[in-house]
Amino acid sequence: MQKIDEKKNIWMWASAVLLCTTIGASYFALNYQYQNTRIQGDYEALIEDVKGLTLTINMMIDYGDGNVVWFNNTMLPLDINLLKALELLADIEYTTGEYGAFVEEVNGVGDDSTKFWYWFYLDSETGAWVLGPSAADSWLLHDGDVVSWKYSDG
Repeated sequence: MQKIDEKKNIWMWASAVLLCTTIGASYFALNYQYQNTRIQGDYEALIEDVKGLTLTINMMIDYGDGNVVWFNNTMLPLDINLLKALELLADIEYTTGEYGAFVEEVNGVGDDSTKFWYWFYLDSETGAWVLGPSAADSWLLHDGDVVSWKYSDG
C-alpha cells in the first residue's frame, strides 16, 4: 500500500512540476508576443516619423568589372547632395576644384589613369540614363531619385 502511495506522490509531484513549467512557458511566450507586437508598432511609428525628415533613393555603383551593387530604398536626410549620399554608402576619395567635387575612388576602386567615376540619373520620362550635368556636390537629391556611379573610360 505504501508503494502505491509513493508512486501516486511521485506522479502528483511530476504533474505539478509539468503544470508549473507549462504555465511558465506560456507566460513567457505570451509576454514575448506582446513585447514583439509593441516593438513592431513602435518601429512602424518611428519609420512614419522619419519619413517626414528623409527622402528615399535607389543608387547603383558599377565598378566597371562586372561588379554592380544596388542600394535600393535607401533613406537619406532631406537636402542631401549626391556626393554626400555616396559618402554615406561607400568609402570614397575625392578632390574639390573650381568645378566642384571630383570622385577619384569608390571602395578602393579608382587607380586606373584611363578610367573615371561618372554619375548618371535615370530620367523618369524617357527611362534612359542621363550623364550628370554638374558636379556631384552640387546635385541635390529628391525623393524617388534613381542614380548611378560608373567606373569607366568614358
